[in-house]
Amino acid sequence: MRFLIKAFMVLAVCLALVGCGKKAGIEGKIVDGKDKPMSGVKLIANQAQPIKGYEHFETKSGSDGTFKFKGVFPSSEYVIEPWSDEWKSVAKVKVQSGPEGQTSMLEKPFMVRYTLSKAGVLADSKTGLQWAPSTGQPMNHYQAEGYVRSLSLDGGGWRLPAIAELKQIHPGHPMLNATSGNWVWSSELCNASGSPGARYFVFDLGVDDCSYRDSSGAPRVLAVRSQK
Repeated sequence: MRFLIKAFMVLAVCLALVGCGKKAGIEGKIVDGKDKPMSGVKLIANQAQPIKGYEHFETKSGSDGTFKFKGVFPSSEYVIEPWSDEWKSVAKVKVQSGPEGQTSMLEKPFMVRYTLSKAGVLADSKTGLQWAPSTGQPMNHYQAEGYVRSLSLDGGGWRLPAIAELKQIHPGHPMLNATSGNWVWSSELCNASGSPGARYFVFDLGVDDCSYRDSSGAPRVLAVRSQK
């Protein structure tokens, strides 16, 4: 009789926990913008529709960038994202956990291309470029050149970007504070329609378009430098 009572109590606790014994797994690999493994990175998985006891998991990537979440709720949607004391990222991926007793695999490596440091520098691991977020303040070209030269953020060394560099961040990374429709200055000069006199290129991050503008225009400014 005592055995039956204990068995009943265990069963009741399991039912109260909504799925006692129901466990699955998620596996994947985290890489940078050049598809190189990111080792020792902390990853968190949050359940899209939280179930008590299954809503939050943490793990770390191995030397080869692989990671595994164990004990997640079966056949449930989770959002995985990296976490660090030194930087933050907007990168995240949604994944369905495996059926009960099984592990699901990410269809492709989880790429973390951009990271924003505590100093406020956005590093692009694919191109090796670092970006200083826009102040949002319109400037003419002379002001823009003076601004980037005097920018002391994280040791300085900033400059105006070339058109090819601006195209690398199309359509505008949210951490750069440059949204669709924002024209930003380029360092490049050109002659408009063959007419004499140099004009500067400006680039629209929102529609991947460039145009001519003389130095009196007032687009915004993004500063760039090669990665230290």
